[in-house]
Formats: sequence, C-alpha cells, structure tokens
Amino acid sequence: VINYQRVLAESAIGRDMAAKLQQVRSQVQTEAQALAPESQSIEQEAQRLQGTLRNRSAEQIRADPQAQALAQRQQQLQQRAAVLQGDMECTQILTLREFDRVVTPVVRSVMESRGAGIVLDANSAQLTLPEFDITGAVIQALDGNQATRASNVTRHSVSECQQQAPQQAPAQ
Repeated sequence: VINYQRVLAESAIGRDMAAKLQQVRSQVQTEAQALAPESQSIEQEAQRLQGTLRNRSAEQIRADPQAQALAQRQQQLQQRAAVLQGDMECTQILTLREFDRVVTPVVRSVMESRGAGIVLDANSAQLTLPEFDITGAVIQALDGNQATRASNVTRHSVSECQQQAPQQAPAQ
C-alpha cells in the first residue's frame, strides 16, 4: 500500500509543487481582486437603476437600454471570474497529472523490488500490516533523485482542460 497524500505532503517534489501552486493561486487571487472595482461599479449602477426602474413592468425593464448594458456588464464580470477559477482548477488538475507521471515509475520500481503485483492507495485499504506500506520507500526514492525533487508548475488556462476533456471521453 501507499499513502499518496503523504507522498504529496512529505516528498520534496510534493512540497515544491504545493509551493508553486500557491504562487499561481496568489496570482489568480490578485487578478480576482482586481475585478472588485468593476463589481462595486456594477453594484452602484444596479442600485441607481433600481430607483429609476421601480414602477416599470418586467418587460419594460428588460427593454431598457441601461438595464441591458448593466446585465451585459454583470455577465462579462461573472465570465471573467469564472475563467480565473477555471484557470486555477485546470492548473491543479494538470499539475497533479504531472505529479502522477513522475511518481508512478518510482512506485512501480519499489513495488517490483518488493515482489508486489499490485499497489493500493492506503485510503482504499481497510487494514494493512506496516511492512506492506511502501510510502516511506517511495518518498526516499523520490527525494534521492535530483530529477524527481522539483516539479514544473505553470499556470494553465481553463481552455486547455476543456480541449482535453472530449479526448478523454470513452468511445461509443
């Protein structure tokens, strides 16, 4: 068995990856905070319009050019915020995929050296004996190899994950 969460938390590559993801998260949060003035402006405009459109029907409000412009601004702001959130989620997904790509050969090597035919995540196993836990050996092997001590984390746009999703769907 292997505790992947522990490998992620304790290995040099896992710690490096977490630090770099935090940098991307900070960058995305800074960009999200930059949307605050636009959000405040929209809120103020909405309050102003509420007073002028108070006695109109829903159809008249929908037809009002100012209400339409405000709705468009709100939609654009929501889209920008969603893109930022999607960028962060996509970055995390692709970074974890890369982590798995690096860790899997090490896990396979430790597994084969111990004569095991299968490795289970410790979270999937109900009960195991400590001598069957390869987590420490995997962390040691990762940390002992300069090539597996650092991760390559770059920001990815949500469109990258959206482009990959159809390719991963099962053929029918």
